[in-house]
Amino acid sequence: MKIPALDVEKLKENALTSIRLGIEDFQRSQLTMAQGGDPARTLSAIRNLFAGVLLLFKYKIAISVDNPEDAATLIFNPPEVLPKSDGNGGIKWHPMGNFKRTTIDVSTIKKRFESFDIDVDWKTIDTLQECRNHLEHLHPAHTLGQVADFIAELFPILHDFVEKQLNEKPAELLGKSWEIMLEHHNFFISTRAACNTAWAEADIPELMQDYLDKCQCKECGSSLLRPHLEDIDNEASVQEQDKFFRYDCVACGHSDLIAPLMIKELNKEHYYDPRDGGEPDVETCLTCRRDTFVVSEQHCLWCEAELDYTKCSICEEPLRQDDQFNNGMCGYHSHVYEKLMHDD
Repeated sequence: MKIPALDVEKLKENALTSIRLGIEDFQRSQLTMAQGGDPARTLSAIRNLFAGVLLLFKYKIAISVDNPEDAATLIFNPPEVLPKSDGNGGIKWHPMGNFKRTTIDVSTIKKRFESFDIDVDWKTIDTLQECRNHLEHLHPAHTLGQVADFIAELFPILHDFVEKQLNEKPAELLGKSWEIMLEHHNFFISTRAACNTAWAEADIPELMQDYLDKCQCKECGSSLLRPHLEDIDNEASVQEQDKFFRYDCVACGHSDLIAPLMIKELNKEHYYDPRDGGEPDVETCLTCRRDTFVVSEQHCLWCEAELDYTKCSICEEPLRQDDQFNNGMCGYHSHVYEKLMHDD
């Protein structure tokens, strides 16, 4: 069975080149057109970064074994294994053909990491893959902030991986790319802290705070959002004046209402597909008239209104807002009760 030759050092070199190109593309994407920037470089930035990270992961897998041939079998896709009769009523499994010249994909890299006890934060890597797929279908300008967020989040992942898994110093391995990522990461962390401090003055509903933290700018996708200075100066409240309280995006300067973004994140967390049956878990609160009443939790995350009756007094079926006028009964038993009273 033929196995393609694997140049492990070339694998490492290609990984570092892709990461360098990704960071260069990222820098160009963040500049204005007058500064020589190009928003379209966002797509190539995320493509190169994703490819570079995966190549670095493959390099780690390859150096986890001593035999070069073993390393190749871990990196290249194996031939298909098919069953054959053993001539005695049983079967034997045999590989058919040779190893392919294509290399393993993300899901197989994950399996290899599990087999060799290689630890990495896959959540962030999955986000990078989603970001790349997302960009393939959108104009790059609409995701400039999202890519900037990701670069900041990728920094600690690469730092830990290079130090703990490759036993190298990130600054030496990645050179100028590392300096740029470090500078951007520090800017991101300090800016996000400043944004969080500013929102503390905006009277965010306590139970909606987690959804504020997940909000992204409608224009560029950045999570670096701060309350609009004019609304803060006017002592406006998100809790009470959500119909006009705005955010400002630090990344692109876009301004818009913050409440719809928070409610959007709430609905994403409680997403349901009507084709699967059932009913939505988020509905309009009958007390504050906002779309923030979570049925499964039986309270509103905006005004914190709760149900007077949570279970049917007869069948103990969980009650909804619409059942509150049935004197503690579900719709069915309320109907039965009214019918009995009418018959009497």
